[in-house]
Amino acid sequence: MESVGALDSPIGASFNLLSLPATFPWDEDEESLGLEGIKPKTSPIPRRRSSVSSDDSLPPPSSSRRVSFADAFGLSLVSVKQFDAQGVTAPSGPLESDLNEDKEYYILPLFTLPQTAEELDLRVHEQKLELKSLELLSGTSTLRGIVRVLDVCFDKMVYVRTSLDSWRSHFDLLAEYVPGSHKSGSDCFSFKITLVPPFGEEGARVDFCLRYDTSLGTFWANNNEKNYSLFCCEKIKEKPQNVCENRRKSCLKTTR
Repeated sequence: MESVGALDSPIGASFNLLSLPATFPWDEDEESLGLEGIKPKTSPIPRRRSSVSSDDSLPPPSSSRRVSFADAFGLSLVSVKQFDAQGVTAPSGPLESDLNEDKEYYILPLFTLPQTAEELDLRVHEQKLELKSLELLSGTSTLRGIVRVLDVCFDKMVYVRTSLDSWRSHFDLLAEYVPGSHKSGSDCFSFKITLVPPFGEEGARVDFCLRYDTSLGTFWANNNEKNYSLFCCEKIKEKPQNVCENRRKSCLKTTR
């Protein structure tokens, strides 16, 4: 006991360095640690910040979402807007007149078709096929032709070999069977050739021949080796005379 009293007496400054501090730095956390032991000072227990930030004030996001429909509030699900067509004016000018103007076409064939049914049957029996008719559909630049072939077998294919550049190139067009056309041991096939305007000054030249593929062989029809040739032209409509006169008067009108 005397040794303890000697330590408490202020003999010199050096003895103060040997005295134990009143509190230890790990005494504050000793109660909170309990039986887990003493944690080193380098790993302090995180504490809650005193000031509440904006992030802490926000509620946690919810995984469930609520969906509300308009009819639940007495509203309509469909919104319909009506426009007044009377207030819309149609465009006027040269473009409108060009669109409303119907163009007419005509063909100039350089061959002759069989004039009678007997002549057609004779050619069909001789060369197994022949061009029956060719027409230009009204208001279009589409050619429609009918080919009559001899019924030599059940399986048959009819092609129209066409050229638009005087046989520098060509393409084969498959003709379609015409239902209910069987007559006197022959059938009919139809084809269409659509030409795209504008044409040249002389029109669009079309050359074609017919090919008939069967199990017995292949047969051709080419207008006695001259091919079927024609020109498709566009009709030039003349403007009304009164319109031209009115324009002349308006252009030459002078004022005093």
